[in-house]
Amino acid sequence: MSKQIKTETKKSDNRADKLKLYSIGSVVLLIAIILLVNFLFDRMFGNALTFDFSDAGQNSLSQESIDFIDSLPEGTAIRVVGLFSRPDEVDSTPYQYIIPLLDDYVRKSDGKIIVEYIDPNQQPAIISQLDPTNSYNLSQKMDSFVVQYGGKIKVISPIDCYSYDEEYLWQTGNYLITSNNTEFTFSNAMYSLVKGFASKAYVITGLKNTGNTGIMSIMDSMAFEVGEIQASDVFSIPDDCDLLILNGPNTDISEKMFVSISDYLNRGGKMIVAVDYSADNITETYPRLNQLVNIMGINIDPLLVFENDPGLQMSENPLYSTVNTSEEFAGYSNMPYFTNAFARSIRALETPDSIGTTIPALFTSNNAQVKSVDANGNIMDNGSEASGQYNVAMYSYASNGAEMFVFGTLTFTSDTYLNEYGYNSYNADFFRGCVRELNDMNDAGSLNISTKLVDNYSIDSTKATASNATIILVIFMIIIPLALVSMAVIVYTKRKNL
Repeated sequence: MSKQIKTETKKSDNRADKLKLYSIGSVVLLIAIILLVNFLFDRMFGNALTFDFSDAGQNSLSQESIDFIDSLPEGTAIRVVGLFSRPDEVDSTPYQYIIPLLDDYVRKSDGKIIVEYIDPNQQPAIISQLDPTNSYNLSQKMDSFVVQYGGKIKVISPIDCYSYDEEYLWQTGNYLITSNNTEFTFSNAMYSLVKGFASKAYVITGLKNTGNTGIMSIMDSMAFEVGEIQASDVFSIPDDCDLLILNGPNTDISEKMFVSISDYLNRGGKMIVAVDYSADNITETYPRLNQLVNIMGINIDPLLVFENDPGLQMSENPLYSTVNTSEEFAGYSNMPYFTNAFARSIRALETPDSIGTTIPALFTSNNAQVKSVDANGNIMDNGSEASGQYNVAMYSYASNGAEMFVFGTLTFTSDTYLNEYGYNSYNADFFRGCVRELNDMNDAGSLNISTKLVDNYSIDSTKATASNATIILVIFMIIIPLALVSMAVIVYTKRKNL
């Protein structure tokens, strides 16, 4: 009897040993299979299986950028250098939407775009390597990116990659991001360097301007080198100026500025002027600025435009409305009408010194009015003109080659509007069209990449964020294998006692 028990015990122990070996072998085999499959998938598919779950695809290139990259010939070498050490964690930093997107450029470029992070404190030679003439003062821009191609560079600061809530910035002094322009900024920097376009634009500052960051970003994306000219007693326009912009002045130009700019126009210069009717300039009639635009046959009236057509009013407010464009400029955007707010009336005015021929660019319905407003913003008695069609923008050209656009509204050029509606809004498209018209750039332009809003954090099952990708990695590479190992251990423990 005891011999039989010993024999059965021996058989049971042998079976337990075999089960133990089978369990261990199964676990080892499972881990090996998982590692092998992961390796093969990575080698075969690369980043094709990397997903972006974010609602706006913050970390993924749009088709416009992909098409541009695919159009580049083999051997193209675009270098992007971050002048700092790459941070291990980018969440809640200025690079949160920048570095993951740059990784996508690398993934989708087949070696045409390389991205490096080089800290000048550790490798000082990188500064002179990128900018041998020190034209960009890179040593003072060590949190920025440099895009290099064909011996030329463009410098992109993280602040250039976002739009901000202007009212919040004014109230608190802090930046509140409203939209992400990272792809727009980087792709157009690459585009302009590769295409080799070169024009120089200058923006006049120092007249209590409302801000020029938005239009300067748009101009930069259109391959312009953009500089600033400060209003002063020694004001002069550089000889290399291809386009002069006066955007949102709240005070009049000086006599010195009038003389310098009128000489520029008489030499065939190109110019964009944009003003509006606001609390900051309600009593300003711009006598010298009007004297200047009169040269091109245009006048800026001290009258506020009211749109009385309910179908064109926005939020039932006659000061906010849509405006139509004339046939000559219909191709500037896919929309035939644009947003207008707090506009001054712009009209044709011929004087003995006028050299320009004028064309209405943007205009109201036939049911609009213009009204005089006092310093408190109240409509003045007998200050209303008869109902009719009024212009809020005009174009003028002269036989000597001079051209000018004058806007009575800032909804096409102000930081407030561009930050809220993005660099690819219909109004921004119209502004680009004006720039192309003035500089014969109809074959150039820029990539039409949409601004990405950052205020929607909902999950879209077709896209992914870096954090979601990390969660998926943890689930499939750690949690699931551990669960399988745990199950194998439990099975072994149960079976060995049978």
